[in-house]
Amino acid sequence: MQYIAASCQQLNQFYKLNKDKARAKPQDSMYVAINSNGETCAALRLLEYDTFLFLRSVLTTEKHRGQGVANNLIRYALQQHPSTIYTLPTPLAISLYQRLGFVTVAKAEIPQPLLTLYRRFRQGNDGTRVMVINSVVG
Repeated sequence: MQYIAASCQQLNQFYKLNKDKARAKPQDSMYVAINSNGETCAALRLLEYDTFLFLRSVLTTEKHRGQGVANNLIRYALQQHPSTIYTLPTPLAISLYQRLGFVTVAKAEIPQPLLTLYRRFRQGNDGTRVMVINSVVG
């Protein structure tokens, strides 16, 4: 599996093919996992805020789930961006993020720019939480 930076067009095509509502923007940092057949197996994007990055739209194709592809892709993206990185995982993905070293953020400590997203996401998901990792190598 190869983990590489991707283009906005590449990500949006992947999301559309996999019937996902996510849409990348040119200012996002975007990464994909590509297998030996040249097939995109997973994708993610990082949005830049003033003091942190926000990991979102992590998607793995159905046939590649459970093989560690998303785990390795997220690790790769973290290595490319030594920073504080927040995410809003789905309840099913929480254990993946915990294994990667993300920890849950208390509601009072959620950065202001993420509060609106958190509230919107929380309306449809009971187990919603904001998680953070400081991937700065020290």
